[in-house]
Amino acid sequence: MTLLLHSWEFVRYEITKNTSWYFVWIKDDSGRDTYVEFTKGSESDEVGRLIHEMLNKFRVEDLPEEKRLEKNLGLSRRVENGSNMAVALSSVRSAISQLRSMERSLPLCEYLSGKAPAPIDLYANINRGLFATDRAPDDFAKAAYKAVSRGFKVIKCAPFDEVTLPNPHNINGVIKGGLDRLTAVRESVGADVEILVDCHGRFEESSSKIVASLIQPIGIGWFEEPLDPINYSEGLARIASEIAIPLAGGESGYGEGFFDSLAQLGSVQTIMPDIKYCGGVQEAVRIANNAHNNGINFSPHCPSGPISLLASAHVCASLCKKVLLEHAIEEINYRNELISPREIVRNGRIEMPTGIGLGAALSKTALKKYGEYFSF
Repeated sequence: MTLLLHSWEFVRYEITKNTSWYFVWIKDDSGRDTYVEFTKGSESDEVGRLIHEMLNKFRVEDLPEEKRLEKNLGLSRRVENGSNMAVALSSVRSAISQLRSMERSLPLCEYLSGKAPAPIDLYANINRGLFATDRAPDDFAKAAYKAVSRGFKVIKCAPFDEVTLPNPHNINGVIKGGLDRLTAVRESVGADVEILVDCHGRFEESSSKIVASLIQPIGIGWFEEPLDPINYSEGLARIASEIAIPLAGGESGYGEGFFDSLAQLGSVQTIMPDIKYCGGVQEAVRIANNAHNNGINFSPHCPSGPISLLASAHVCASLCKKVLLEHAIEEINYRNELISPREIVRNGRIEMPTGIGLGAALSKTALKKYGEYFSF
């Protein structure tokens, strides 16, 4: 069936001094509409411009199937991991999938795999909410305790603020603050809560092994991106073979091929595609199924707004294997107002709406109150 565009608009919310969320609202000529988040920090405006250019190419012709978008746009070169083009393509591919699911009157997850919406287990990323604090050990401890009191059984933080590249010869001095934060978190939540550690690629291969040995006694569920997986996948594979803590990562990767290569190298035990970057929701499902077939765990990266969380939940709901989804908590106190019906996160799970497509949209009331339209 043909899928023709009618119009599109861009929406921005300034969430905190550190965070703004960007969305494109796309409408087809049959009256259906859907939203996709394309946030990419300071480069979000450039991503939006690329999305606008892509959609302009399809003003008078049928939108292709999402897997064929690159070919139909005439892109001959490989799309670079982490690039603005990758984010723009991911956004349009997700929009196509979401509109196709609405065309068939199906919830997105049912369109993706035939499975109905179901509650999805979340882990609590406490890091973004901590930007409003001094990020002292006690701040980490309080944030972790609050997450557990809300029913989360797994929490994640990024404790190594003081570490930069290149690492100093003696790494112990600059990691002390991070170790203090992790110790405070463990003392706050007790022994039964799983703690995940995100490093944002701050370490080198040799220092990663040192840090892993020092955090292991604290009881860490995974060691996320001590090295950047895009540039150092082989180094990660060497680290993975020498440390006891499982590695996770891949948040900026694009396409099945990249994630398949991480699995083949043994770079990580858990891959973490982000639907905003990896090629969209259908590509995320392909990536997940490939990973599970290769004995690799799948856990979507999603420190994002409620539209991305819901779309990622649809990906998770479409899989045969139960997975954990990331959720950045306590960043703003009006988050659940931003979509309609409201986002419901209860006892560490997201309750999914049952309508067609995503089952929710950006709230027009909240948009007038908190957001703004912009154009190119």
